[in-house]
Amino acid sequence: MTVTVDTFRAGAKTVEAFAEHLVGEPLWPHQLEMVRSPARIRVMCAGRQVGKSRTLAIEALHRAFTQAGALVLLVSAGDVAARRLLEECATLANASPLLRGSVVDDQRTQLTLSNGSRIISVPASQKQIRGWPVDLLIIDEAGFVDNDIWRAAEPATIARPGSRIILSSSPWGGIEDFFRQLFNRGMESPDARYASFHWPSSLNPLISADDLEAIRERESSHYFNREYLAEWTDEAGAFFATDEISRSVADYDLLDLSSLPLSGGRMARQDYRVVGGLDWGMAADANAVVYLAASGDVDLNHQKHGTEPVFWIPAIEQHFRMEYATFIDRLIDHAGRLNVQRFISETNGVGQMPTQVLKRRMSDLPPDGDVHFVNAVTTTAHRKNAGFSRMKVLLQTGRLVLPNHPDLLRQLHALTYEQTDMGTLKISVPENVGHDDLAMALMQAVSTIQTRIPVEAWPATLCGTGEVLTTDRGTRIPQQPSCSTNGAIFWGGDGTKV
Repeated sequence: MTVTVDTFRAGAKTVEAFAEHLVGEPLWPHQLEMVRSPARIRVMCAGRQVGKSRTLAIEALHRAFTQAGALVLLVSAGDVAARRLLEECATLANASPLLRGSVVDDQRTQLTLSNGSRIISVPASQKQIRGWPVDLLIIDEAGFVDNDIWRAAEPATIARPGSRIILSSSPWGGIEDFFRQLFNRGMESPDARYASFHWPSSLNPLISADDLEAIRERESSHYFNREYLAEWTDEAGAFFATDEISRSVADYDLLDLSSLPLSGGRMARQDYRVVGGLDWGMAADANAVVYLAASGDVDLNHQKHGTEPVFWIPAIEQHFRMEYATFIDRLIDHAGRLNVQRFISETNGVGQMPTQVLKRRMSDLPPDGDVHFVNAVTTTAHRKNAGFSRMKVLLQTGRLVLPNHPDLLRQLHALTYEQTDMGTLKISVPENVGHDDLAMALMQAVSTIQTRIPVEAWPATLCGTGEVLTTDRGTRIPQQPSCSTNGAIFWGGDGTKV
């Protein structure tokens, strides 16, 4: 392609022309409708594989390339989701012969252009969002973002003439949540300020109607309507109600395990006493570990929960197509940074051999005065019923605080149940959700804890730090929580009873 001044001018006029002439990615009709809208706040409720991320990235690039010194702020629920959207922006820019020369700095959380514009990616945190003078604010997975984050983010655009906001998400959240409220506002009464766009998966011209029909026939209506029709559902057939999950979420910090000290000594790990639930992946599935801890900040919830432990999730790892040996190496590394009381490892299917190897590797670790085990378990229907039922009770009573981790929240919400001929429940994630690894790993960890053992007599070595967050159920937890040092909490049997 010959680069000319006319080419740049033609490509810079509109988002539509920019996508086609400069990025080389012509937009589909439903995407064109959204980018052509003059509304200041645009809200997209999107199904799977409908081109949401590509549209957001092109909008971000257009503003940054065509307005010198512009600031585009990308906000998403969690670090990983925030980085993915910035990576999409960088990939599109660097793939274009007309744009790549303008990228002067491509960092993990920021893309800087030669005209002084910046595209910055941040997780949904009031502290990180406040204070930015923003020309274009994009909140991805907005359904998973807390109302308080929206209240902190919206003022960032007020003092910038011509500033705009795009909210995008799959259908998530109750009627009191800002994403659902603003989507309904833009659908019912669109005006110069609000416009909403409903993007079911069928709008993607690459997806065939036959494929969608095949999925609809074999999946529950609850799942299909949410994931492919992009509709809020009545939750018939869902094991966890949306409120059970969303009211138990707090935006506390997950641990960056690689940043924790690796000393091999007991005292270095004393603050992070955990149990790790494992799920071994095969083919397209992921190897996953979810670590569960009891809060050491007992005084925060003493009035609500007395001496009963409140549980939280310090860390989550999920790796697709990672060899078992590499994943086991990571788990051993974690055991040197966390005080892992035991791993709960499924031996069904492919899990038997990696469980044996992990057992041997853990037994080879030098003794440090603590006891560490790998418990091999067989996941039966009875075990799943007991584990997920225990989780349900903890969520309903406010004693399990979930992180704002979209993949985990989606998988929990995707769990369905049906009554078998024997009168028992069959709990599962529909096959083409793709993954249930995080939900299963959390179930393994929850299955083996003591839920009634007192924690008041076991204060944390170090208290949690940062702002004290409160879930919609009234449970309080610091931004950087602490862990109870009562190891007895993690020895609650084999997990077959609630």
